[in-house]
Amino acid sequence: MIRPRLRTRLTLWFAASILLILLPFLGGILVLESRSMRAALDHHLGEDLEVASEMIVLHGSEVRWRTESDRDAGYNAGPQRWVEVYARDGRPLFLRGVPKQQAIRATLPPPSPDSVGYRTLRTPAGAYVRTLTADRSLGPVDVRMRVARAEDDLRDDVRQLGLLFAIGAPLAVLAAAVAGYVISGGALTPLAHMADRARSISAEHLSERLPVENARDELGQLATVFNETFARLEDSFRRLRQFSADASHELRTPLTAIRSVGEVGLREARDPPAYREIIGSMLEEADRLARVVDTLLTLSRWESGHVRPNSEHVDLRLLVGEVSGQLTVLAEDRGVAIETDLNRPLMVSVDPVMVRQAVVNVLDNAIKFTREHGRVRISAESSEQEHRLVIDDEGPGIPVEHRHRVLERFYRIDGGRDRDSGGAGLGLAIVQRAMTANRGHVTIETNRAGGARVVLGLPRSDSPMTPSRATT
Repeated sequence: MIRPRLRTRLTLWFAASILLILLPFLGGILVLESRSMRAALDHHLGEDLEVASEMIVLHGSEVRWRTESDRDAGYNAGPQRWVEVYARDGRPLFLRGVPKQQAIRATLPPPSPDSVGYRTLRTPAGAYVRTLTADRSLGPVDVRMRVARAEDDLRDDVRQLGLLFAIGAPLAVLAAAVAGYVISGGALTPLAHMADRARSISAEHLSERLPVENARDELGQLATVFNETFARLEDSFRRLRQFSADASHELRTPLTAIRSVGEVGLREARDPPAYREIIGSMLEEADRLARVVDTLLTLSRWESGHVRPNSEHVDLRLLVGEVSGQLTVLAEDRGVAIETDLNRPLMVSVDPVMVRQAVVNVLDNAIKFTREHGRVRISAESSEQEHRLVIDDEGPGIPVEHRHRVLERFYRIDGGRDRDSGGAGLGLAIVQRAMTANRGHVTIETNRAGGARVVLGLPRSDSPMTPSRATT
């Protein structure tokens, strides 16, 4: 089923709203007007009964109308109203005024004791008569007096008013629909312009933005959200292009080295030791290629959201002890000493695998870039909200203008330095992702010795539970 356009739906909603308002409103007016007319008719009947009670007298055994009274002029019985007097047994005693249709009075039943008060009577012919009946005494004789007025005029007035409403309401709804269609068209015109402009923005023109005339209204807020989305898309495309270029370069370098070493080995016959050296070089490049691919796979899985942190209560002191123990051999080969100053538990609620990988990457970088016979120092700081691991090295440090960029994929301050040390520029990107996934943060500073200081902040979890040990 094809849904109508938004402009059409708004027009229909507007017309339906007007109709829902008009129907009870006009219906209420019709009911109130009908009751007002009925109340006026009842008031006139009360006046008629008052006049009739004064004017009708018993003259001997005959009921008469006192024409000599001054009030005789106040009651002009005619075809639309009349007065009747009945004996208590139902015998008619007096009639003044002749109904417009003689059949009306002839078909009205005599008043009974139950009919005292106001009543509306309907004749078999379909005529309606409003009556007021009361018991009166004419000297020694008790009578039942009834005054009546035809309801023809009242019902005609109500019927004409209802007909006027029945004709006027659809016209009002139609006029409201036309006005709503015009107004909604004007209101939706900026949306149409926005859609046309957004349609023209492609992957090659992501720098374009939607115009924002008034950032405070709803359309301005929508345009602002779209522009923010386009900005994120532009940044994502930029990162994707950069990632593709860097990944191609990083993967091409070991592949080219493997191919070159293989071609050199095939140019001439060599003794077994030479072939072993060639094969060893090829295996080193293959290992480097595998590390790049594995790191990219890990980073992609973390960033895709398919791998969610499996939080546990972890003691950072134990985790750092395991990592530093495993990297001791690497540090000794480079003549670097690892000093750990963690003398109390540091409980955090994190994914131990992710955080362990982050600590490994930071400590590995610190060992690689620390000068020979230097040292890497690991300490801790704490606040009410978090524990912070502080890793200081004695390397060349990281300039301020590069500290944010080094957390991106493949970014290197000196391309040759990381490549010579076996890095691909992905280690700190993994650190950044691991900290973000565990509600933490990573900051890079310069320590007193001029080397790099990397701070890993993680939210505290001071739990008495037995801490988990991160496994390799």
